[in-house]
Amino acid sequence: MNAPRKWMMAIAGAGIVIVMVCYTGYVNSYLDHETQTTFFLKRYPTLQMKFYDPFANEGDDESIDQLPPIDRARFADYCKYRFGIVDHGTEALQACKAKIPGYLQ
Repeated sequence: MNAPRKWMMAIAGAGIVIVMVCYTGYVNSYLDHETQTTFFLKRYPTLQMKFYDPFANEGDDESIDQLPPIDRARFADYCKYRFGIVDHGTEALQACKAKIPGYLQ
């Protein structure tokens, strides 16, 4: 294999990895005293891969309004990239919470 062909393959491989990072995300859930990782396809590209879902555990179910501002903002980011919900209002975040798969709650 000649040098230009190797460089083209390396560039193509790097491009594929960047696209995969931009469109793949994950969230950790805490069930039965274990941490489970769930991967998902993002609706919008971003280099952020790890997202936060405060409702992905077996603990008490808080309301959206009781979340601290930083947790609410991180949850809104999760809703945007996983479900395409870009509104940060309480009703939109409630709709997002309802879309979370049952095995993550």
